[in-house]
Amino acid sequence: MPEQLHQNIKSFLEGKPSLKGKEIWNNWYDNPEEISEDGIVIASDISKLKKEIRAIKKSNTVFLLNTRNWIMAASLLLAAGLTGFFFLNSEAITTRQYAAKPGEHTKITLSDGTKIWLNAGSLLKYPSKFNGDTREVYLTGEAFFDVAKDKKHPFIIHTDKMDTKVLGTSFNVQAYPGQATQEVSVLTGRVNVKSTVTDENVYVTPGQKAVFKSKNSSLHAFTNIPMNSISLWRKNIIVFEDTPLPEVIATINRNYNVAISIENKNLNNLKISAYFKELPADQVIGLVCNIINANYKIESGVYRIQ
Repeated sequence: MPEQLHQNIKSFLEGKPSLKGKEIWNNWYDNPEEISEDGIVIASDISKLKKEIRAIKKSNTVFLLNTRNWIMAASLLLAAGLTGFFFLNSEAITTRQYAAKPGEHTKITLSDGTKIWLNAGSLLKYPSKFNGDTREVYLTGEAFFDVAKDKKHPFIIHTDKMDTKVLGTSFNVQAYPGQATQEVSVLTGRVNVKSTVTDENVYVTPGQKAVFKSKNSSLHAFTNIPMNSISLWRKNIIVFEDTPLPEVIATINRNYNVAISIENKNLNNLKISAYFKELPADQVIGLVCNIINANYKIESGVYRIQ
């Protein structure tokens, strides 16, 4: 196994950014039966690695690295003749997750005092107790973070396209699957946003936001963002700014727990800008139809836009 591959996976297990290391470990975790003598793991260590993976799955825990308290989880011989080690903390930290249901907002307080508001249709994964040099969580969807200050332990939010790193501040992260963009909008403090696709990174401060565009994998910072526009969803206000209609429909579905179908596929090319404050689903859908010059009817509980 080349030294670089060993370093990649060691970095990943230490909680450092490593896409290749994550890929190798996830493949082993998901398909332990496929671990073989392929230059990465020698035959004598295959059964040991499989045993470790089975134990982790059975305990349903995540193990965090602690440089002062090591135990060896798997010993790998490199093709170059070097010996590499994976070290995991002997203290098991339970992984928790919370999913905000469609039509639901919820608030979570973490072990360090950080407060998180989850938007509808969002999922947060976090440890029961932070351990090690960083405080890390994983987000799918949208959430507003009020991070407890701790200069010695940076707080990192992982999404599928971005890593957002702070010491103690408040900001909004929007990262729903399938959307054209992911965004981080800052209310207080200073935030570092890094693309996990290109390794670009930007710093954003109050009244600014970082936007990752999936189309060209670009990450840019924008200024002059109205402070009162950040996380308006917490006040049951929905704002669309030149938003593709499919994303508009997905947002309405999540926020109101309804089912909407676009029957006229030509409408999918449209974009809309609108502001809806505490309106019921029927009115929001009706106003969207007015904007795009369409009609809707309800069949079997589904709003069908024609």
